[in-house]
Amino acid sequence: MNKFVFIIFIFVFCGLSFSELSNIKKEEIKQHNTPKPEHQTDYSQTDHSDSKISVYYSGELFPFETEAKKACENMSNKFKEYEISIIGCNTVEKENNYSYSIEYLSRLTNPEKISSVIIKEYEPNKTYWNESLAKKELNNSVLKFKNSPLKIIDYQTIEKMGEYSFKIKYAVNNVLKKSKEYYVAINKITAGKYTFESEAKKDIQRVISLLKQNNISALNGSVTQNGNDYSIEIEYFNKTDGSNSSFPEYSIENYSSEEKFPFEDNALKEGTKRNEAFSKAGINVIHNFAIPLENDWSFSTDYIIKNIYRNGSLLGKEFKITRYQNPNSFDFENQAKKALEEKIKNFNSAGLYVISSNIYETANSYSFYIDYIEKNSFPKTEK
Repeated sequence: MNKFVFIIFIFVFCGLSFSELSNIKKEEIKQHNTPKPEHQTDYSQTDHSDSKISVYYSGELFPFETEAKKACENMSNKFKEYEISIIGCNTVEKENNYSYSIEYLSRLTNPEKISSVIIKEYEPNKTYWNESLAKKELNNSVLKFKNSPLKIIDYQTIEKMGEYSFKIKYAVNNVLKKSKEYYVAINKITAGKYTFESEAKKDIQRVISLLKQNNISALNGSVTQNGNDYSIEIEYFNKTDGSNSSFPEYSIENYSSEEKFPFEDNALKEGTKRNEAFSKAGINVIHNFAIPLENDWSFSTDYIIKNIYRNGSLLGKEFKITRYQNPNSFDFENQAKKALEEKIKNFNSAGLYVISSNIYETANSYSFYIDYIEKNSFPKTEK
């Protein structure tokens, strides 16, 4: 009898243990399920050193798989136009619809097909009391941009601190380091401001054409909502050297004069006249404006300057603005004025283009300074 009870006890105990063990194993299997991959949303490129296959994921959705396949083929052809090697074109089911992805080699077989650009925004340090004035200054600046090495993408007036200003989105060439291999990145540009989504959709092709005219390899566009308005988002190919280096060929700099004028209009007119000095040096001015200076006014100038690089490093700017301090003093102001006029003529004749000058009083005498443009000189590379 005791043996029979003991056998039953062992049987029940073992049965419970195997049941519990079975439950534990089921839980472990659930915990170790392979996670489903999520769709990539970051279009920037990663390390290219091993030339792995990169993947482009479309943001478009299609009701039928055949439509997604067709769109994938069309996009693949755009890759091939730039001699980018396609590995595969895949359709995927997403949100009860279909989308697609393209596998490609990011290493470029013909780097000359794609340019390398940096997208920047210019916004002057100046506001205007009404929008019409800001729009007028914007239009003036746009004309100057169009005659410069910078390529305009988009521009608009903006409200700022209860007043109005403007901003200009532009592209500047990226001076890449010399490399044996170059790669393609897929970047995005947002442009435009539209009241209705339909307006934005109609304007996509125009924006793409504009970018291509400015040597930007635009792919396609879509509409995005910004608050109560709409914008266009454009994807484009951009060439890189694999290090994500950013070396703009040109930069926007500012010069602010210390000359004094009694009225704002006087300062602005004088500042515009001084554009001639920049022009003689081959420098593009993009905006002139008046600035308050103590109880008077002076002028300020935004201009474009070329950056000089050597062996992948910035040496400096092509030109610089230097102040010449006259070493002599004069008993009378008219003497200082005469000497200043003579010096300005000599400076300009020597290719040192004068932007601004000023006579000032020190103790019981007078002297002057001259601000002028001169070309930078850099040490030669040793052979």
